[in-house]
Amino acid sequence: MEYAIYLCTLIAIYTTLALSLNLLVGYTGLISVAQAGVYGIGAYVTALLALNVTHDLLLTMLLSASAGVAISLLVALPSLRLKNEYFLIATIGFQSIIFALFMNLEITGGPNGLYNIPHPTLFGYTVKGTGGKLMLAVALAVVCYLLALRVTRSPFGRLLRAVREDQTAVASMGKSVFRIKVSVFVFSAVFAAAAGTIYVYCLTAIDPVGFTLDESIFIITLVIVGGTGSLNGSVLAAVLLVLLPECFKFLPIPDAIAPQLRQVFYGLLLVLFTRFRREGLIGEYQDVLK
Repeated sequence: MEYAIYLCTLIAIYTTLALSLNLLVGYTGLISVAQAGVYGIGAYVTALLALNVTHDLLLTMLLSASAGVAISLLVALPSLRLKNEYFLIATIGFQSIIFALFMNLEITGGPNGLYNIPHPTLFGYTVKGTGGKLMLAVALAVVCYLLALRVTRSPFGRLLRAVREDQTAVASMGKSVFRIKVSVFVFSAVFAAAAGTIYVYCLTAIDPVGFTLDESIFIITLVIVGGTGSLNGSVLAAVLLVLLPECFKFLPIPDAIAPQLRQVFYGLLLVLFTRFRREGLIGEYQDVLK
């Protein structure tokens, strides 16, 4: 039962991450490979606050989200003036820098990470059980989904799609393409950092391995497999891509190569979907809630 709750918690966390990145990739056309870096910023800020200041869930989530926004702005302000592959390369550089800091700074515990993180408190109640933490992860995913749905169905959402399709046309209408991109970048960072908060409290430990470039690629895989521009697709992909690799544990595969097989599996999915089904499992215009 505990294992099932753990998997459901991971699904909820990755649903939040996929939804947040889909606003960038699917609706605005910005391919970022730095989502795991922002996710990690939220996680490490939460861990440091919980160990040294407070483990109040709402306060630590607010502060970690603020840190994620601040760091994302450092990336967005110079990088969003770049286009296409140049923006992609800039986000890869940011991801590499963040991971290197996690690995080498003394305050983050270096490669050993941080441990014995206290359980979160919410309105004076300490959330210790795995079931309670699952509810927190699900609640965050639901809030992210509803807000993303509200944004994408609003006039601002139509503006995001317009930026994706033709930035010149949007600029000719007197709209600031740069401000639009910064706004959605900040919105995405808030939920990625908040997901880091839930992740830390669920595991009560943290190390840099969870925030590598591979993790960013996995989050992009969720978006592409689910369907760019489809919120429901992101949810479905999070369920499938968290559960399917677990099947490897029931196969006669040595533990030493199981992680590498998972990466091969994700890479194969990316190749197949980009070649044969670019709209993903649920295309943007097949979304049942649209």
